[in-house]
Amino acid sequence: MKAGTHPSNGLGHKLLLRKKKMFRGVAQMEIGPLIKLHRIKQNMTQEDLAAGIVSESYLSKIENQKTDASPEVIALLCERLGIQLNAENEDMIKEKAEEWFALLYVTKSREEQKARFQELEQLFKNSNSDYEILFEIHKVRYYLVSNDEQKTKEQIEKLRNLEYSFDSKQNFFWNKYLGNYYQINEDDNVKALHYYEIAESLIKNIELTETDIADIHYTLAVTHTRLINNLKSMEHANKALDVFRQNYNFVRCAQCHILLGISYRRMHMIDMAIKQYNMAKHLGEITENSEVIQLSNHNLGYLHSTLGESEEAIRYLEQAYAMGSNVTATQINTVISLIKEYYNSGRLNEAKEILEQNYQLVEELPVHNKRTFKLELDVYKYAIYKEYNQLEHTIINEFLPYLEEKSDYANIVNYANMIGEHFEKLKKYKNAAHFYKLASSSYQKLLKF
Repeated sequence: MKAGTHPSNGLGHKLLLRKKKMFRGVAQMEIGPLIKLHRIKQNMTQEDLAAGIVSESYLSKIENQKTDASPEVIALLCERLGIQLNAENEDMIKEKAEEWFALLYVTKSREEQKARFQELEQLFKNSNSDYEILFEIHKVRYYLVSNDEQKTKEQIEKLRNLEYSFDSKQNFFWNKYLGNYYQINEDDNVKALHYYEIAESLIKNIELTETDIADIHYTLAVTHTRLINNLKSMEHANKALDVFRQNYNFVRCAQCHILLGISYRRMHMIDMAIKQYNMAKHLGEITENSEVIQLSNHNLGYLHSTLGESEEAIRYLEQAYAMGSNVTATQINTVISLIKEYYNSGRLNEAKEILEQNYQLVEELPVHNKRTFKLELDVYKYAIYKEYNQLEHTIINEFLPYLEEKSDYANIVNYANMIGEHFEKLKKYKNAAHFYKLASSSYQKLLKF
């Protein structure tokens, strides 16, 4: 039946009885959100769906769980929407859905994720299931890992009309994936943290797998790391590490060790930081995970750079760079760190070579914070080629305002000092003092996080 048309006035008594039978076992106070979900997915108005069956106001009450409609009414609404009220396959659907949910965290299974997604889409078309709304929520995660920004936004907007009806488990994943969205698509760690903490607060009220609980702690650790909340990051990283270690998930263990290493480095506990990075690297080697090994080498290089040990920093960064075969955020970070280290060491020819080989790669990045990478590469391009007018314009008029908008105080310190040193060399002491002052005030803000 086409959306918006009236059901046949000659709907047979047997058909209605069959639908009433199918409706048994489907909780009436749960069917309302499902009806609303399918109406929204089919771009139907309440007027379209209600016409000839119930009033719009009564349909609104059904959708908003404010009334128990009769099985006959529900059957007619579902007939118009094409919903099959058949829960016979619930156990099978639950099993397949849970398998797909878990796959969304396995980076090397994109084709299988897609195939399972299409299978579930068809299953939910043919059967009613309590898992359908949970499936719709997990679509946010699926579109995010598929780098489909438009579909991610559209899915979030659809679900915002339903969030009032989510149970605790649905709310957990909804808030977690909203956090993912703001962190990945909007590069907004403060807003992401808000949603992650809501998700964390729901853990005690619902049944979750150990992996789900560990993952929210890991996600919180990552977010606190980006916000320079070192103690909070360590607290959550250790909670996640306990579970991943018990489950022999060595790759996730390695990721936790890297986060712990970053916090120890920032707290100037250098030996502990090196120990954490080396543990991560060892786990990467025994699992033959090149991404973990690359990230470990990158962080070891960055650590030695902060200590002023340029040759050791370059050694690790070159190892990390050599392992990068894909255009990833880690690889571009390594490229920028290596260019910085070559530049600061006076090895300009090597800095130029790496810059020229990788300058265009930023445009291919499947991430949404590429503007930071592009601006950093521009700064070093102008510095290396001594295009000082462009250097001043880029740092002062583009990069620093952008970093201030993001409250990225760590990078403000770096680039305010860089332009301050530039002006000092030119004997423009008033300009230099202004940017040194900006670096100092930003550092103070950084200490307050």
